[in-house]
Amino acid sequence: MRSVLLPAAACLLVALGALAPPLAAEETFRIVVDSVADSRALSASNDPSGRLTLMPKLEGDGLAEAKAFRLRVTAASDDTGRSLLPDEPGPANWEENASGEGLWIHLSSPARGAATVTVSGTVDLWMPKRDAKSSVPTKKSTVSVPFELKGVPLP
Repeated sequence: MRSVLLPAAACLLVALGALAPPLAAEETFRIVVDSVADSRALSASNDPSGRLTLMPKLEGDGLAEAKAFRLRVTAASDDTGRSLLPDEPGPANWEENASGEGLWIHLSSPARGAATVTVSGTVDLWMPKRDAKSSVPTKKSTVSVPFELKGVPLP
């Protein structure tokens, strides 16, 4: 496993105020890919298998009121154009920690010659104060913000 720190331009900075009026416009957060792990194996029948795991964390003032987070990936590819979306993606579960294992992005292995990956999807934040009557995430209490991580370097 190799830690990959992205330059500020590659981090995603999102203004929640533009999408959710009750939040202050200065409340923002960003997604930072903390590390990347590429594991590959060759089965007994010489079939290659593997998995690329991006370990992002959410940072910023806009996260203070959120009780839980989840990432839903809708597209992922390496710089050769190869799709990295798994054949059977797992469910996007809620994670209470802004850098927890539940936010890890699991993808198929990139091409051997690939140097970077691009991933896009949605970050959901559960803001319980927006729907005080409910003790679980609802449409009213969830803020969904699209994201795109471009040029994430591979190990």
